[in-house]
Amino acid sequence: MSRIIALSARIVVACILAVPCAASLGAQRLGPEVPRPKGAVADTNDAQAWFDYGVRRFENDPEAAAAAFYWAARLNPGSADAWYARRAALLMTDEGLRRTFVNGGRHARDSKQLRALDSLYLRALNLNPLLYRRFDKRLLISHITRETLREAQRSGSDVSPGEVDYVITTWLQRAGPEFRAWVAYGDGKFDEALRLYASAEKATKFKAGVRIERGRILGMRGEVDSAVAQFRLALTEMRSRDTKDLVYFYDSKALFEHTIGILLEQQSDYAGARDAYGKALQEDLAFYPAHERLGLLALGMHDTTTALSELDLAVQIAGDEPFLRYLYGWALGAAGKYQESSEQLKKAVELEPYFALPHVTLGQVYEQLHDGKSAKAAYTAYLARASQNDPRHELATTRLREVTEILNTTPAKP
Repeated sequence: MSRIIALSARIVVACILAVPCAASLGAQRLGPEVPRPKGAVADTNDAQAWFDYGVRRFENDPEAAAAAFYWAARLNPGSADAWYARRAALLMTDEGLRRTFVNGGRHARDSKQLRALDSLYLRALNLNPLLYRRFDKRLLISHITRETLREAQRSGSDVSPGEVDYVITTWLQRAGPEFRAWVAYGDGKFDEALRLYASAEKATKFKAGVRIERGRILGMRGEVDSAVAQFRLALTEMRSRDTKDLVYFYDSKALFEHTIGILLEQQSDYAGARDAYGKALQEDLAFYPAHERLGLLALGMHDTTTALSELDLAVQIAGDEPFLRYLYGWALGAAGKYQESSEQLKKAVELEPYFALPHVTLGQVYEQLHDGKSAKAAYTAYLARASQNDPRHELATTRLREVTEILNTTPAKP
């Protein structure tokens, strides 16, 4: 039993020290198209149903989970959870890649596969920097279990999965407060996680990483003032010392300023949010989510010129993001710029043909352009891709029927 404890401890320590490699936003998106698991969900156009199926299959059938998350992200590229989950499931399916990820170091930094997977996580954080990383603990525990059993078998030890579970649980209970806080977070025990992170913060010299985790949890709970305070303290520390020494995931000051902006929007502190997004861009001029949020803020305040300018800048930086193209196209349509709107929406469709939303918006835009045939085609395309419970389903059905009636009763031009 002591041998198993030593093996488990060694693997856990390796997992704690693992730091994912940097990735560019232009990296591969989801990988080659995979078949939709047959019989998995009743409505194969329902992104949420695919995500829920993947959650259920994550440990026992990670390949099916990875395929489910793939389709959740294809059907709804604006889902941060789907992008993050796809990355976690792919790590579950590949033992060698998962081991490289956990071990970290030069091999992880040089791995093209890991860089591609990290691009999925970066997209998720850009969509929602406060997303709940529900699979982190499940991925780690599954890896530790498999590696411990493999090592025990290699050494000739005869252990059962139950014994391994007991050893891992015991080890986790004896771990330091920061790691136990991370485990509590993974279990959804946020009160306990906050208490343990507070203890860890007092005991560690460099506190930025702990404060960021506390800030994320507080933000998820809607405790905006406390969350913003934690992020600001972390940013102050990051700016006061060499950030190369910090060891935690994705230590982007632009991302954390952006997170502050999103939190302040929740309090309707729009001036504070704009200031935070501006600081994010000072940290990284290519950080397109800040332009996106500035554009949407301006649109909400009826400043159409600023809104479209900011969204245009975002698209210039990240033109391969279908959800961003959709937002820009929608904003152009709301501003009455229908021709420009149709161009952006068509680009969104080109980037992600399974994404239903651009199609229904295109139908409405084509109606404004008095192009009935194109409107009919767009509504038809939407209905072929949308889930049955999509709130726009009834609208598209009605508009398709009325547009078709108009086309059928309009005399053909000579």
